[in-house]
Amino acid sequence: MNTIIRSVGQVTEKAFMAQPVVFRALQLMFALAAYAAGIYLVDLATADARIPVILFAVYFLPAVLRAWLQLYWQLRGDVRAVKPERHLA
Repeated sequence: MNTIIRSVGQVTEKAFMAQPVVFRALQLMFALAAYAAGIYLVDLATADARIPVILFAVYFLPAVLRAWLQLYWQLRGDVRAVKPERHLA
């Protein structure tokens, strides 16, 4: 299992280095699709209640914004696009 994960990581890294803008655009499209599907599924599960849909949308919005910012920084040529900072608590 670790070999598969390492292999996927290597392929992803090679794809990112070859075409970083395309990689970031695909990442943004995936984030948007997952966000919209999640909102739709929550709406189906809670037919009349709107609070769960709003809570889901607000809670997962930063993931979509992060994907958008990474694409924006990549297009601008910003240093943050190359190596995002990870702050660990």
